[in-house]
Amino acid sequence: MILLQDVPDGYAYCFAGKDKCSKASSCLRAMAAQLLSESEESQPKSVRAVNPFYVGRLSDLSACACYRSSEPLRYAKGMSHLFDELPLKQASLVRLRVMGCFSCERYFYHCRKGDRLITPEEQRRIAGVFKSIGIEAKPKFDGYEYGLAW
Repeated sequence: MILLQDVPDGYAYCFAGKDKCSKASSCLRAMAAQLLSESEESQPKSVRAVNPFYVGRLSDLSACACYRSSEPLRYAKGMSHLFDELPLKQASLVRLRVMGCFSCERYFYHCRKGDRLITPEEQRRIAGVFKSIGIEAKPKFDGYEYGLAW
């Protein structure tokens, strides 16, 4: 169950509603907007929002760039033993290529320690690095968590 306090600060709400969007029941932006409208707490003076006219004029709702699925994703947490079983000659090359799977080097270090979760896409890229070098073992992460991709 999603609560209003779970919605990140500055998140764009979608007020198009079920009458204009058939995907509203599974969209995090629409769910957040519904939670906000039903809240008995004091309302904020302003919020970021998706233009409901944009949604209303889409010919194919699957093409909505603002849609965010409410389906939880499997995030990896930590990779302190990712390189343990690699031969020493390959470990440094693999490490450099795995660093390239993240948008910045700092994310690599935060992910390695488990301070930042590793997205499913980043997990696929890391597995691709292993495969491209000819390593048959799958990458081993410290653990997994399910969460929403706000």
